[in-house]
Amino acid sequence: YGGTFNPQDHNNPRTIIAQWVPPGANVLEVGPGDGVIARWLRQSKGCRVTGIEMAPEVAECAADAFDYLHTGNVEDPMVISQAAAHCPFDAVIFADVLEHLVDPWKMLGVMLPLLSPTGRILISVPNIAHWTARVNLLIGRFNYTDGYLMDRSHLRWFTRRTAKDMARQSGYRVMAEATVYKPHFTRVWPSLMGFQTVLNLAPAA
Repeated sequence: YGGTFNPQDHNNPRTIIAQWVPPGANVLEVGPGDGVIARWLRQSKGCRVTGIEMAPEVAECAADAFDYLHTGNVEDPMVISQAAAHCPFDAVIFADVLEHLVDPWKMLGVMLPLLSPTGRILISVPNIAHWTARVNLLIGRFNYTDGYLMDRSHLRWFTRRTAKDMARQSGYRVMAEATVYKPHFTRVWPSLMGFQTVLNLAPAA
């Protein structure tokens, strides 16, 4: 997860999420890849950013993008406790991460006490109901790929509706939502043409 960051690209989950983060926020980013979001938030919005990255070699390359960077699995309570030393967080970012976790519902619940009073959880997940997946299922195919919608490392699958259900079941309400389309010009029918669902979540209570 990396590459260049173009703040004018509004059909990109990284851009949508970064624009939702308020200036000067204290941010936790989980699974940041090469740190492209964190780097932009620090340089352009004056944010303080803590990261959790599972792959040591990736964390080493991204270290300069963060104020604090912890290496390990976010589902490990010890790693969470290390990151919690920097809370409360005004924003916690899971950009294309939750689908790789064993229990994303539990993870969202774990994040609740780490938020500031106005803190938000900002997530993006691929939409398994995208038309390409539907066509492949219709002809009997469910082939894994390296990256994108059918990434072989995905453990969970979400539609636009079930992503919002997960948020509600985990103690959140949806404050804003956006859709990333692929192809980018098909900006209709988000449940079918949407490639990724992007949600801005606040604690329900």
